[in-house]
Formats: sequence, C-alpha cells, structure tokens
Amino acid sequence: MAAPKMNEWLQKLAGFSSGSPGVTRLLYDGAWCDAHAWLSDRARSLGLVATPDALGNLLLHPPSARPGDLARPVLLIGSHLDTVANDGSIHGASGVLIGLLVAAELRASEALPVVAFASCGGEENRFGVESPGARGLLGLVEDQELDFACDSSGTSWRRALEQARARGCATPPGPSSRPCAPLFRPALVIETHVEQGPVLDTELFDLGLVESVAGCRRLSVKLTGETRRAGTTPMKLRRDALAAASAMALVAETLARQAGPEARAGAGYAIAKPGTMHEVPGACELGIEVRHGDHARLAELADAIGRRCRTIACERGIEIVLEESAGADPVAFPKKLVDAAEEQAKRLGIQALRMTSGASHDAAVFARNGAPALLLLSPSRRGVSHSPEEYTSAAQLEAARRFVSEFARWLTSER
Repeated sequence: MAAPKMNEWLQKLAGFSSGSPGVTRLLYDGAWCDAHAWLSDRARSLGLVATPDALGNLLLHPPSARPGDLARPVLLIGSHLDTVANDGSIHGASGVLIGLLVAAELRASEALPVVAFASCGGEENRFGVESPGARGLLGLVEDQELDFACDSSGTSWRRALEQARARGCATPPGPSSRPCAPLFRPALVIETHVEQGPVLDTELFDLGLVESVAGCRRLSVKLTGETRRAGTTPMKLRRDALAAASAMALVAETLARQAGPEARAGAGYAIAKPGTMHEVPGACELGIEVRHGDHARLAELADAIGRRCRTIACERGIEIVLEESAGADPVAFPKKLVDAAEEQAKRLGIQALRMTSGASHDAAVFARNGAPALLLLSPSRRGVSHSPEEYTSAAQLEAARRFVSEFARWLTSER
C-alpha cells in the first residue's frame, strides 16, 4: 500500500499551492499552513503524534518518543515542506512523505525511535536565510535573524512566523535567547530528495548515495561606470558597467570549465541601471556563485574569479566593490554510513551511485553541526527541478522509500 499512498499524497500536497503553474508553497504562507495541518492529520491517522516547534518545523513521532527528552536519541527522517515560486511538486515533499511512512511503519521501535520531520524551510526559501528549518531543529537560529530577514514584500521572518503561529503551525518561543529549542536529539539523520541534476537520470541509476556536498562561495559585485547617452558616446569613451559585468560572467564560466568536472561557477543575476535602451549603463550589480566539493579548490576558484573581475574592471575604467556575501564549506558524510548504505542497496537490488551533490540540503546542515547524516537522491528527469516540469517516476520514488524503510529497520535493529 505504500506506493499508491505515496503517489496519492504527493498529489494532495501539490494541491496546497498559492499560485500556478507548478507549486508555490512559501514558508508560512496560507498554502504552507494548510499543508502543515494536513500532514499533522495524516500522521495522527497512522498512529503518530504531530508536534510543531517554535519555528514551525513539524515532528511526527510515536507516542513513546517525548519532545524535549534530549537524553534519548532518535532516528530523524524527512526533508523540507516549503517550495520556491512555481516549483515542482516532488523534491522536498517526497522526502517528507517517505519519512512519515517509515516512521509509521517502525513506530514500535523502542531502542531507537524513528521520528519524521518536515522542516519549515529548505536552502532556498522565502526569506533568503540559510536552511532555517534544519538550523531550527538544532536550536541554532538566532533571535535577531527573525527581524533582519525579510521577504520580497518587506514582511519580516518574525511577522510571518507570528501569522503561522496564530494558525497553530508553531508553538510559542521559549525563554531562551534563541527562538527555537531542539525537541529531539538525532543519533542519525536521513534525508531523501530529488537530485536536481542530470547525473542519475543520464547514467540510469535508481538512487544516489551522497558522499559529500559541495561548498559554496557567493560573490556580490557592485560596478560603477558612467551613464551617458548611448547614441552620442563613442565606444572608446564608454565606461559601461553592464558590459564589464558581462565579461566577468563569461570569465567565471570559463574558469569553472577549466577547473575540472566538479567545479561550478556562473552569474545568477545582473541588475543594470538606469536600465533604458538609449543610455550606457553607469551601474550594475552582479551575483556570482562558485561551488566545489574540495575546500582548497573552492577557495582557489573563488579567488581566481575575484582577481579576474578586478582586472576587467581596471581595464575598463570601472570602479568595483567585490564582497563575499555568503558561503558554506564542503561537507563529507560518514564513509562507514555511505558504505553501509551501498551494501543495503546491493541487497535490495537497487542500482545506486556514490556521488557528490552540487546542491546543499538539510542533511548537510546536520552534518556540519556534528549530527551524523545520510543524503539520498532520486533521479530528476533531464535534471529539471524548481520547475512545473520536475519529474521523478513513481517507481524511482518507491525505490527510495523501500531503501529507507529497510535501512531504517536495519539501523534500529542494530541498537
């Protein structure tokens, strides 16, 4: 019954959306709150208890596992509940539902209780903050973040959280200086997600066993040239900030191609001003992201791109302010855990590939903060994700569910 239930419930979750095409379920919006309540009902129907925390993370656990009892470790299984605008219906939702189904199946486990989680927000979220759900589950969110982080309309994280709390989707904050205390202590975390890339689909694997998550550096580049009339300013006299930004974007791409198959770099946005056809852009903001699985090579690539950007600016007579606006170091998952997962996949006849993930996930946050974690990826057709065209077959999702079920059973029986 697990596979039909999985497919049916994925479709149901996709219906909790505040826009179309695709799924738009932004952190704490009405659709997110409706999905949160629906998941709680499903958990109770399967004999579990649904407990939100002060940030709206949802913990689905057997009655014997008591929230706040940090002396007793648990096996956490899940992913994030939110989406970006006009997103696909599968990636975070599938991981949440796999966690729910496995926690219900193994709810009698006493040695190591199995707790499903739906983290409130993933890496890419409404407020642009780093993985708020996973950090909240670990008690790492600082109170001041709730006021500093705002969405595109200017609504603060705190205000949106208060609105979700009024709907019963979060508990009141505790007396601590941090707004959310952890409710469970993870002995191990398992997250399933779709790959969001083409490797598994192209190479015909059913499951990815992630050995490490690439680190990330984000460069914020502000360029100042000179705004002039385009029709009357000769090319040799122009100080075109957008042209300089374009050259920098191409340099980032070229250096990444030269740095080997694990390197990733490119410009994600360029905002030119004044932004009219008849004027030479006198200012431009450029965002460049750099990723690599090796810490030293990540730093080398980011530094090389930064140096070339400054050289381009100098050659073109453009003033430049370049800052590293955000970043995360690469993280490796425990080799013994990945080895054990590989053996389990062989026993189940599941074609699995050991791989590096270029995208970060909740599991990486846990691993960076000392909680052993395993990240599993399902194929994404043609690598498409964050799109209404996102697709992972029912058979591939069932392979992930079956693997997590058997692996969790093995883990809980070992203790």
